[in-house]
Amino acid sequence: MTPRRRNGWGGPRPGAGRPKGSGTGASPDARTHRVAVMLSQSELDRLAMLARVARKPLATYAYELILRGIRTSPRRSRPS
Repeated sequence: MTPRRRNGWGGPRPGAGRPKGSGTGASPDARTHRVAVMLSQSELDRLAMLARVARKPLATYAYELILRGIRTSPRRSRPS
C-alpha cells in the first residue's frame, strides 16, 4: 500500500471552483430577499393544481402570483 500524501489527495483541478474575479457580489437586479408564506393544505393543493395547469414549477407560479398581486393592487392609505 502506498503512503498518503501529507497535504491531501492532490492539488486543485484545472477549471474547478468559482472563476477568479466573480466575487464582486450580486447584480442589482438579483432577488436576494426571501419571503415565507404559510398555507393550509387545501390552499397548497389549489396552488399546486394551478401551477400544473400553467405547466410551471410551484415556486415559480407562487412567485409570479405574488408579484402580479403587488403590481396590480391599488395602494391604500394606512389607518391613522
